[in-house]
Amino acid sequence: MSEIILSSNAIEPRPLPQVNVMTRPGEMGDVPFLDSLQKLHTKQVGWMPTAQFEGKIKLGHVLIAESNGERVGYCIGNDQYFKRDDVGIIYQVNVMPGRQRGLIGASLLKAQFERSAYGCKLYCCWCAQDIAANRFWEAMGFVPLAFRAGSEKKSRIHIFWQKRVRQGDTTTPWWFPSKTTGGSIREDRIVLPIPPGTHWSDAKPLIFPDAPVEAKALPEKKHGRDARGTKQAVVEPAAPVRRNGLMFDIPKQGEPLPETKIVKAAKPKAEKVKRVCDPRLVSAARELRDRWLEQVNSAPLLPQGKYDVSRRIDDQTGVKVIKPMEARRVKLLDFDALSRVAA
Repeated sequence: MSEIILSSNAIEPRPLPQVNVMTRPGEMGDVPFLDSLQKLHTKQVGWMPTAQFEGKIKLGHVLIAESNGERVGYCIGNDQYFKRDDVGIIYQVNVMPGRQRGLIGASLLKAQFERSAYGCKLYCCWCAQDIAANRFWEAMGFVPLAFRAGSEKKSRIHIFWQKRVRQGDTTTPWWFPSKTTGGSIREDRIVLPIPPGTHWSDAKPLIFPDAPVEAKALPEKKHGRDARGTKQAVVEPAAPVRRNGLMFDIPKQGEPLPETKIVKAAKPKAEKVKRVCDPRLVSAARELRDRWLEQVNSAPLLPQGKYDVSRRIDDQTGVKVIKPMEARRVKLLDFDALSRVAA
């Protein structure tokens, strides 16, 4: 069972897991389970196609939680974010309905932290501001650092949460990107720090990038009578009737009339405009990020969560005891550590 370490500054005792939770790496046979559970909580965890699930499993980014041989949840994460070895990211944490609030999600997070590379000291995640999952990240000891605009269609704000994953770590500097590109939004987004004294649930400005000059604008949509006049139909001529080796356009009396097909003209495909951020805004956001982090990292910014779900480094020499399954994920090992792999 994954161990949950309770915060030392907690005033009241916190509940312990009431079920025996075991975690294991995901397999291809788990894809239907991942997909079905994702469909139940799409508004909370987002959406990943089946091919992306399979790719995450091949990369070893999926963890499955089991209780008494039954799958009860999963976690998708990676110990690298923006190609940084010291920052990992959680993409999804999902628990079966009726099994939530049992610290299954906390067990998955702790297992994800434990299997990460030695140099990974921070973990982060993006979460839409208007969903209840933010309370989960807050309870797990994550700190809200920054925000960005989500998709323009939904007009949502995404909160950037981050956590120091090593037990007792209070010195690792916080970090967040000044701009994100691609991802599920498939557009650039400026990332801004949450102002001091502002709660993560307070209203935040929506900042969308401008379209590039060379991009083609979408065709203007017409409505009402104007739209009716633009519809064009192509009428295919009736197939001729074959009789006695000859072809006739007009059928004989009693013969069925040839079918006339009406095919609608294909609509031209609208070219999607990919929005990009103004380089001047990106530079200003980067400077704002650096100045803000300089002040935050010089002052104590501690999590206010209920639980301290963290990673324990057992060996004081700085080398974690590696299990055989985790050996492929270790980036740097000395000869003494290699002898422990088989143990």
